[in-house]
Amino acid sequence: MEQKLTKAEEEIMQVLWNLGEGFLKDIVEQMPSPKPHSNTVATLLKILVEKGFVVYSTHGRNNCYRAKISKTTYGRKSVQQVLKGYFNGSAVNLVSQFLEEDKLSIEDMETLLKTIKSSKKK
Repeated sequence: MEQKLTKAEEEIMQVLWNLGEGFLKDIVEQMPSPKPHSNTVATLLKILVEKGFVVYSTHGRNNCYRAKISKTTYGRKSVQQVLKGYFNGSAVNLVSQFLEEDKLSIEDMETLLKTIKSSKKK
């Protein structure tokens, strides 16, 4: 995934990830307020198809859209890009940043430590 989503594209992807699939009207209905015009959503869907994030099937005169990439996959690759671009590829640097800014509670750190320990046992 070399391409990134713009904020507007990501909003549409969030709707598709929640819906599974949908027609233009379904997607517009699920958009947060203020809802964009359907022409705007249609243009963004076309861009998402061109970028390879969305595929569609034609039903009569309407297209049914669905995400080609899962939310988990996109999130994972986005985090990798953030690590690489801002934290020298180091997850330790990322977690340290959260610790320095008091963004992690003691409970969060204990949960993280348990998760690390259980994943190392596998």
